[in-house]
Order: sequence, then structure tokens, then C-alpha cells
Amino acid sequence: MDIDYLPRNRFHLVHSFIANHPSSRILVSREFDQQLEVEAGKFAASFPEAHPIIVVRRPDSYIASQYRRAVKNGFRGDFKDFFDLDQDKGHFKQSDLQYDEQIEMLSQLFSQPVTVFFYEDMKADLNDYLETWLSLLSARVDWSKVNLKTKHASYTDRQLLFLQRMAACIDLRKRPRQAFNPISFLMRIIRASLRYSLLFLGKFSRSNQQLISSEGLQRVEEAYRPMWTALRRRYDNKG
Repeated sequence: MDIDYLPRNRFHLVHSFIANHPSSRILVSREFDQQLEVEAGKFAASFPEAHPIIVVRRPDSYIASQYRRAVKNGFRGDFKDFFDLDQDKGHFKQSDLQYDEQIEMLSQLFSQPVTVFFYEDMKADLNDYLETWLSLLSARVDWSKVNLKTKHASYTDRQLLFLQRMAACIDLRKRPRQAFNPISFLMRIIRASLRYSLLFLGKFSRSNQQLISSEGLQRVEEAYRPMWTALRRRYDNKG
């Protein structure tokens, strides 16, 4: 059966897209991170009968990925400035990793039950993961037309640390998108060009430092282990 799909980079058009596609089989996707509750609330206000699907990632792996992305986008602080397990003063809050609360929030907003997928299952067996999605959607796919190659490889600690050192001297932070303004648009392009140029140059840095200490990530894993274990047992029994 055909499915109309709205990708994440066009999510801002979701209301007009659904209005112009009267089919009940519509899939929309978006990464909300810290905006999940607000954006899910807006969506549920218009489409309360939608079937919510959430993909979660082990908390220590997730917050490490978020920090690496932030540094790539010009964030100047260290890991504790980004996520603080002691006083919760970081950019990301401890509640941002409470997936059980997020799932409960979605179950309250929508009339359909929440389906939970795990990022780790995708990494372990991509084909099986995609087959699970297809089964959920009652859909089929022509695998010969699917490109499963990695789109965006991760940057190394060496590259990110080099960029971060430069960002301490030059404000390279990525700005939120706003209404079109020629000067703002030009500055956005310049900052992005500088960031990617510095990331390239960072390949030749001799630093052997870690961007995030293994001890810091272990603390995150231990703090959220009970919640994570309970979710795995509840939704797929894979441990």
C-alpha cells in the first residue's frame, strides 16, 4: 500500500501537506530533541488520532552524539557545560534523557499507543530494523532502489577539539533559521564555511585528547541504566 511521506526537512509544511493528502496513510518525521513536548503538543492538537513512533538511543551514547554535534556547530563549553549530572545546569537537562517520561507524555497526547524503536537495533542489524518498520507500516520496498550507505560520517575528536579551540577566538556558533535577510544569510554561509574548513584542517592536528572523558560517559550510563533496562524489557525483551 502506498504511503505519503513528509521528510524532516519539510516538517514545517506538515499541516498543508496533510490537508493536501487526504489519505490516512501518511508518515511524517522530525528530530525534536529538547522541543519534543512542545512540538508533539502542537501536532497532537491537530491530529490526536495519529500513531506516535519514537526512536530512542542509550542515554550516554545519545548525549555524547548531541555534544559532538553542538561542538561541530560552534559550542564552546566542555561536556559538563553541555550536560551536568551534578547540578543540572547544562544546556541539555537531565529530564531530556528521561525517555520513559517522554513516552508517557506521548501516550497522553495521542489516542493511539506509542511504538518505541531503539537506535541500537538499527546499528546491530539494519535490514531487520527496516523490516520491522515495514511490518508496522504494512508497506513494501524495492531494496534495489534503497541506498543504505552512511550519509554523514562522524568527525574525530581531533577535528572537533581543533574546531573548539578556534571557536574560543571566533564566534562560529550556528544561528537558528530566521526570516530571510541577505546579511544574515551571508553570515550563516560564512560561519558554516569556516566551521567545515576548520574541521578539515583539524585532521592534521596532533592532539590525542578526548572530547568527552570515558568516566563522564560512564556516569551517565550508570545514572540512566535502570530506566534504559526497563524500557528494553518492556518494548522488546532484548536486554
